[in-house]
Amino acid sequence: MAREDLERLIAAGGVPPRGALAHLLCRAEEWIYELNARDHWVFRVYERANVAWAGLVFRGVRRKASAIDTELVARDGARIRFRFLVPGDEPAFADMLARFDFENLPPHPLDRATARRVLRQANCLPFGYFDARGALRGYLLLRFFFPWRVTSGVWSFPDFGGRGLTQAGLRVTAELTRQARLADYITVPVGHNASLGAATGAGWVVVRTNRRFHVLLNEHSLPQSD
Repeated sequence: MAREDLERLIAAGGVPPRGALAHLLCRAEEWIYELNARDHWVFRVYERANVAWAGLVFRGVRRKASAIDTELVARDGARIRFRFLVPGDEPAFADMLARFDFENLPPHPLDRATARRVLRQANCLPFGYFDARGALRGYLLLRFFFPWRVTSGVWSFPDFGGRGLTQAGLRVTAELTRQARLADYITVPVGHNASLGAATGAGWVVVRTNRRFHVLLNEHSLPQSD
């Protein structure tokens, strides 16, 4: 998306849903997002179903994801290691989550138990951004949902942002989801224009906007015109 198109989108307040079904979908998305953020028992039941499905269907995608270990170059020239996170990363991952204190936190609890679950759960593919000292500074999470859908999200410390690393990491994982032919979504809170710009710059397109966030779909997931 060109910058002028993004500015027009922001000025217009996003892409409103059209039709009763689209409005219903928007409300369902908001509801699920809220239940996830609260770690509500209803979401936990829904999550268990997604975990079981992912364990059956997405094992091959997880194997490919676990092999990702590459170098990203930030706009300032810094070289950042980007790799799949494994259970052995739990101390560093849990410590990072515990120190997250910025706006628009991940839509899940930030405690040690959640860190352990994210690193082991079949429907979660976590990737870490490591600086030159080997410190974990941010992470990208892919999360599988029934039947062929994945959501992508990136969270990092504020002083780690604004360097093109969100886009760089998303491009790496978008190739993974493209090969697996998965619909790859991102949700960005309304008003968080830096994140919206990063997502659209990495190849995501806003398909609708609800009261809380923009819903974006990767270009490879969109119907191809002749």
